[in-house]
Amino acid sequence: MHFHPTPAELAELPKMPYRERILYFLTRAIECEEVWGHADDEGWIMREEGGRTILRVWSYQGLADDCLDGAGLASESLALERFIEVLEGTEERIHLEILPAPHRAGALIEASELLSMLEGMMDSGSYFMEG
Repeated sequence: MHFHPTPAELAELPKMPYRERILYFLTRAIECEEVWGHADDEGWIMREEGGRTILRVWSYQGLADDCLDGAGLASESLALERFIEVLEGTEERIHLEILPAPHRAGALIEASELLSMLEGMMDSGSYFMEG
């Protein structure tokens, strides 16, 4: 099932500080039970930067679509359960860029740290937002 951000959420996203953007992403990913990334025919796209491998992720398809910048790329969803499996299997050097926008970098976080936050939110049941 595909969800969409509210107009109020879209207006607030550019103003969100680093930690708030990550918590928003996690909350919406848990509620929607999916995560979005960019993919080509071979799978999800990652880039190398400063000795790190970076995977860009979004909580909604429309936000991912806004950042498509390469021929042959498409936004693709991954079930949250599968995304957690991917995070569990990543190496320490993998980073996630959370909610980048066309003219703004996303919040950068190590995969292991994001996994820890995600599991903590799911275990505590503290992942619902108004709006």
